Formats: sequence, C-alpha cells, structure tokens
Amino acid sequence: MVFVFPIRDENRPSKRPFVTYGLIAANVSVFFMQMFNPRYDWFYTYGAIPIEILRGERLWTLLTSMFVHGDLLHLLGNMVFLWIFGDNIEDTLGHAKYLLFYVVGGFIASYAHVASTVLLTYTSRIPYFTPDFGIPTVGASGAISAVLGAYLVLFPRSRIRTLVYLAYILTFASVPAYFYLGFWFLYQILMGFGFLLGAPSSVAFWAHIGGYVYGAAAVKAVGVKPRGKPVQVLREGRIAPITGPLVLTPLVDVLVEGDRVMVLAELPGLEEKDISIEVSEWTVVISAELRDMRFYRQVTLPVPVAPRVQNLLYRNGVLSFTLYRIP
Repeated sequence: MVFVFPIRDENRPSKRPFVTYGLIAANVSVFFMQMFNPRYDWFYTYGAIPIEILRGERLWTLLTSMFVHGDLLHLLGNMVFLWIFGDNIEDTLGHAKYLLFYVVGGFIASYAHVASTVLLTYTSRIPYFTPDFGIPTVGASGAISAVLGAYLVLFPRSRIRTLVYLAYILTFASVPAYFYLGFWFLYQILMGFGFLLGAPSSVAFWAHIGGYVYGAAAVKAVGVKPRGKPVQVLREGRIAPITGPLVLTPLVDVLVEGDRVMVLAELPGLEEKDISIEVSEWTVVISAELRDMRFYRQVTLPVPVAPRVQNLLYRNGVLSFTLYRIP
C-alpha cells in the first residue's frame, strides 16, 4: 500500500492570504452546522443535483455545494490542499481576483461533473446501466482543483513537503510541484475514464479534472506571472559541470523556514576543504573532487536569496549551510 499526502509547500507568500483563511473558515463552519443539525437534509438541499442543473433549476446550489462536505475526512482533505496551495495563488492574483477565480472554478467543475454523468449514459460498458441524475454533488474539491492547476503552471519547481507511507515505512520527502500535482492529475484522468466505463465511484473525478484544466488554462491565458520572479542573476553565464571519469550527483534537499533557506547535501568521503559552493540569487551549485570522483549538483531555489553562505557545517558526509531570503 502506498499513501502520499502533502504537508506544506516551501514557497512562502508575500502577504497574508485572508481569502483562503475565510474560505477555510466558511467550510469548517458549515460542517459544524451539519454536525449539530444532522437530521436536516444538507446534501439534497444544498448539493448540486445534475438533473436540476440540466433543467436550469436551483442553479444557486452550484455555489452552496462548494461548502458542504460528506464527512470529516472529506473536509480535512480538501482544507489541507486549500491551505497548502491556495495562499500562493491568492498572493499572485490578489484577494478579489482569487475569490472570483475560486468560485468560477467551482462552477466549471460542477458542470464538468454534470457533463460526465450525461456522457456516462453512452460510454458505460455495463449492460442496462442507467446513471442516477438525482445524486447530489458536494464538496470544495472542484474549486480547489482549479487552485492546483494554477499552482502547477505558476510554481512548477516549488517543492512540496510530503508524507509518504510505503510498505510499513513512514517517511517524508520533498518533491517538485510538477511531479506531485502531475501524478495527482494523471490519477484523476485514469479514474475518470474508469467512471465513464461504468466503474462505480462516490468521487466526482471529472469535477476535479474540469477544475484543474480551468485553473491551468486561466492563468496561462491571462499571462499571470508569479510574484517573486527573478529580475537579476548575480552570476552571469552558464556554469559548466565538472567532467571526469566518474561524476556523481549528490542528493540535495532545500528547506524554506521563514526568512531562512536550509540546504542539505550528501557528500560522503570528503573533507570540507574539498567542497566548493557557488550561490546566485536563484541558484546553488555544489561541487567537489576526490581522486577520480567528481561531485556536481546545480539546484534552482524556490525563493530568491542573498548570495552569502552562512552556518556552513560538514559532518558525517552531510554538508549543511544557511542562506537568507531577499525581502
């Protein structure tokens, strides 16, 4: 069994994401109301029901359905993703445009789910199968999927701190956003086509797909640029890698904590005097040489830094040092 779940990203916003905070608070508040009034039919009252949407009835449920969740795990999963990825999109778009982007993403995601339900009538391979157009759809995942699509376009190399459970081993990994969100989208596509072939599922995969595609296309179409784009590189020209009989690429991990950027690199069997570090505003190059072996790694940083290495330490084959963000 493999379980992968994001904990945080290492790309800090430049201002407080008040809209993201408000959306999380609204979703949590509605869920508490659901808990304290369980006899009320929240799903059929506020959920988006495909047959009603197709008839043009109760279209306001396209909005209310985004704040109703099926259970606690449904809520927590959505809110964690919104907390991790929403702040950077809000930072880039601005508060008002981000809120509009989020709501429109939820609408498009709902329509994508309705369209997939209609299409299921013609694509299902199960004999005599008729989809139920009266099942309500609830949850913020469609709108949040739009946030994920935008994040992939704007911050593809930002690293996502991830909890990984594999074969009874629990560990943490730092992976690029394009890798994590790319595989997330591929999973939605595979499961979405399984749904169209008649595989039963309580998850609206095509709402996720529709929201994700909208989010990526929207920021691409309007030419939005992420805040903090580098305007100057302190070291000009390409840095040529060391060549030789054997070139090794050391493992490097970059952690962003507040105004500090911690860099860790595995360089076994060396002495500190053998290691060379070159830093520019957005790049770190670590190289070393030991007899017939060469170590070389160029790393693109998720945030701009001052090109001054501090707190340098090499112990037990692990190099660590600190850089400070440019405000």
